[in-house]
Amino acid sequence: MMKKMSLSSSSSSSLARPQRSGVGFGSPSPSSSRRRDAARVFAGRRRNRAAAVGSKERQERKAASLGAQQQPKLDKLVAGGDGPKEATLLIDCPDAKGVVAASASMLYGQGCNILETDQHAQPDAGLFFQRVHFDYTECYLGSGEAAMTGLEAAIESVASRFDMKWSISYANKLKRMAVLVSKFDHCLYDILLRQKSGELRCDIPLIISNHDTLSHVGEQFGIPFPPLPMADLPPEATADQKMAAKLAQEAEIEGLLEDYDVDVVVLARYMQVLSDEFCQRHEAHTINIHHSFLPAFEGGRPYHRAYDRGVKIIGATAHYITADLDAGPIIDQDVIRISHRDSVADMIQKGRNLERSVLSRALAWHLEDRVLIHNNKTVVFGY
Repeated sequence: MMKKMSLSSSSSSSLARPQRSGVGFGSPSPSSSRRRDAARVFAGRRRNRAAAVGSKERQERKAASLGAQQQPKLDKLVAGGDGPKEATLLIDCPDAKGVVAASASMLYGQGCNILETDQHAQPDAGLFFQRVHFDYTECYLGSGEAAMTGLEAAIESVASRFDMKWSISYANKLKRMAVLVSKFDHCLYDILLRQKSGELRCDIPLIISNHDTLSHVGEQFGIPFPPLPMADLPPEATADQKMAAKLAQEAEIEGLLEDYDVDVVVLARYMQVLSDEFCQRHEAHTINIHHSFLPAFEGGRPYHRAYDRGVKIIGATAHYITADLDAGPIIDQDVIRISHRDSVADMIQKGRNLERSVLSRALAWHLEDRVLIHNNKTVVFGY
C-alpha cells in the first residue's frame, strides 16, 4: 500500500526512522544506525516469521475466523483498481532552492494534477519537508501499474538531484490496521466506531489482546479477536523466563500481523511493555496512547496519585513507539483543566475522553500520510 525509498540506501524501507534527540530536527542520535538497520530488514523478517511461530496453526485459525466475516481479498485494492486515482507524496530532504518547483514540474510532466500541498522548512537545521496530494487519473502512462512505475521513476530522478528521502501511497489501497488492547475498552470502541463511520479510512482485520475480557467487542463488529495471553509463570520465575515468555507471545503477535498483512498497529491501552526488538521492527508504524502524567506518576493508579498531589491539568499523548518506553516521536497531545471539585472518578473520565480524541486525531493523520518522522520529532501536516 505504501512504497518507500531513500537515496541514502536502495534497501531503505522508510521515509525517516525516529531517532532519540533532545533538540532540533537536525540533531544526531546515537541510535539512528540501529533503528535504520532494523527498519530495513522489517519486511524480510515479516516474510520469514511464519516458520518461527507455527504457520500452520495460524493459518487454520485465520481461515476459521475469515469464514465469519466478509474479509476483502488482499489483492483487491491495487493502484489500478477501484477507487480514486489519487496519491500522496511525502518528501524529506536538505533545504535548497528549487525543491518545490522541481517536484511540481515533475508531477505536471507526468500528467498529474496537484490537489493539495503543504511544506515546512527549518532553515537553522537546513531541512525541508513537503506533502503533496495529487490526482494521476490523466497520467500519460495510464492509471495502473505502468503509471506507478513511470511515476516513481520520475520521482526518483528528482530525488537524486536533491538528496531526497520520499514515500508514496495510493488512495485506493487502504492501510490495514491491527488494534492491540488489554482490558480498557474506551479507545477500542472509539476506533471501531470511527472506522465504521468512515472517519478513519482503513481496514481493521483483527483485534489482538492479552486477555479475553473484550472478546465480545470483536463479535459485535465481526472482527477476529484472538486472545494471546501471557504465560502463567510462577512467582519465583526468573527474569530470563519472563523475557522468554514475552518473546514467545510477541512471536504470536508477529505471526498474526504477517498473516493479516497489517500496515499499522495501534496500542489502544495495551498494558504490556513491548520488547526492544518488537519496538525496533515496528516503531515507524505503531502508535501508542497514554496519559500525560508520565514521568511524574509512572506505574499504577496514576490518577489517584495525581489527585493526592492536587494537579490542575491532565492530558494525553499519542506517539510512535520506540525502544525507549513512552519516549517516541509525539504526534498529538491535549490537556484539560482540573479543579478542586473534581473527584478521582471525574479525572479518570476526563482523561479517557482526552485519550479518545488525541488517539483518533493521531490515527487519522497517520492514515492520511500527514506525518513525517525525523529523529525523535514529527512534522504533522494536520493542524
